[in-house]
Amino acid sequence: MRSRPEPAIRWRGRRLPIAEACALAVREHQAGNFQAVADIYNLVLAQVPGYAEGHNNRGVVLQLLKKYGEALASYDKALALKPEYANAHFNRATTLKKLGRLDEALAGYDRAIALRADHAEAHLNRGVLLQELRRYREALASYDRVIALKPGHPEAHNNRGIVLMSIGDMPQAEKMFVKASELKPDFTDPLFNLAVIRNHQNADTAEVKHLRALLDQPALPPTEKEHLSFTLGKIYDDAGRYDEAFECFRQANQIRNTGVAYNAKSVEQLTDGIIEVFNRDFLAKPFAFASESRAPVFIVGMPRSGTTLLAGILSNHPAIGMAGELPAIGDLAAHLQEFTGGTEPYPAAARHISPAVATRLITTFENRLRRDVGADVAHVIDKNPLNFMHLGFIAMLFPQARIFHCTREPLDTCLSNYFQRFPLYLDYSFDLRNIGHFYGQYVRLMEHWQTIPALKMMEVRYEDMILHTEPAARAMLDFMGLEWDPQCLTPHTNPIPVETASQWQVRQPIYQHALERWRHYEKHLAPLLETLPASLARSASL
Repeated sequence: MRSRPEPAIRWRGRRLPIAEACALAVREHQAGNFQAVADIYNLVLAQVPGYAEGHNNRGVVLQLLKKYGEALASYDKALALKPEYANAHFNRATTLKKLGRLDEALAGYDRAIALRADHAEAHLNRGVLLQELRRYREALASYDRVIALKPGHPEAHNNRGIVLMSIGDMPQAEKMFVKASELKPDFTDPLFNLAVIRNHQNADTAEVKHLRALLDQPALPPTEKEHLSFTLGKIYDDAGRYDEAFECFRQANQIRNTGVAYNAKSVEQLTDGIIEVFNRDFLAKPFAFASESRAPVFIVGMPRSGTTLLAGILSNHPAIGMAGELPAIGDLAAHLQEFTGGTEPYPAAARHISPAVATRLITTFENRLRRDVGADVAHVIDKNPLNFMHLGFIAMLFPQARIFHCTREPLDTCLSNYFQRFPLYLDYSFDLRNIGHFYGQYVRLMEHWQTIPALKMMEVRYEDMILHTEPAARAMLDFMGLEWDPQCLTPHTNPIPVETASQWQVRQPIYQHALERWRHYEKHLAPLLETLPASLARSASL
């Protein structure tokens, strides 16, 4: 009786038994050849369709290729074959998180943990997800579980520190970052976080020597180099070594800028479109579908213009809660064409909002605004500064909402953007010329919004909040129709979690040393002045 031949695949002219093919897939994965890995597993699974681990591994590589729908299908096949496959539940949850399906992702991590209680990476990723959901105490518990399972896990210590920093426990956060860097001395995340959380009076320290030694490593990956350079820039700036600080920030931003493609023309066209659609006449007419709620409060402006300080002052009032820096308005605008079923994208799609669509938009936003704030709080702040682009859209949906426009000295604002390690979606922020151009478009839009009577908007200067805190705070509360509360003078005591770049600053009493910071860097600002509107540059008296 003849035995059946061992299953094999044909790969680039060679016959490979399944075991060899899977070993090859591992090597190709390690080499970063993800499409080759996917192709190998496609061939393997055609021969062995009941191979659950193969379906799981194929899902992992498809996820790396950002083919999330196909990845989910692979994990589903793995789980159909092996329902209690903890790693497949874990990997599937990670893909769901990438797709923004956060509740399903959390359930997936919980299922993986139920099947394998010692699954440290599931606990870690569960913590990250809970952190994103602002469920900080639960996130801390997940990180504690990781550390109990693996006391030497540097990422868990670092992530735990970030949560503690968000909720204002700076001493314990610092301990976590120190521990993470001890466990993994070349781990750039905790080194950066330590630089952010500390005020450095001296740059001739062992910390700086260590950072310099890491930077001098041969073949250092660019992402590590830019992270370390931002870290050193912060330390040198604190210590008053401004030329060295600027050079570090310049090198860091030069690397980070290679990962984006800021398109000035597209930004101008979007600005033109918003001004054209949301014109005075369009917004003057009442929209029957609009909400009459006065609960939403929007704080807008350029990033790094003082929006976090303004939010801290207001949300220390008992009638005002904080939802955080929500992406909700931008997300609704981005999908508006889909919601309206029309042929025109945002902003033109706003002309086609029906009552049914408006109800969906309003309900979606209100649910997100209130998700972490009790129903007994009269007003809730969304402090996403980039909502300055969507004030016309906001006026259509929430005409009674109060809007605070936070302004700051233009050069201080632009320089602070350049010195911040922003996420890549803020693609303008890694080049001084691009920052100047984006700032100019921001000014164009705000000048337009100021001509729209329908907008209930108040401008608040950062410098006034610093130098004349009580009068500024009283004026803001008067604008909202609220009585004075002295707690508004101590925003650093506000217990509300902070997730923005101002995590450390917002926990400090109001200080003045950030005023006219640009003067320390005056000789480096020529590229910024090339694109910054001339009137704004002249106002700085360069």
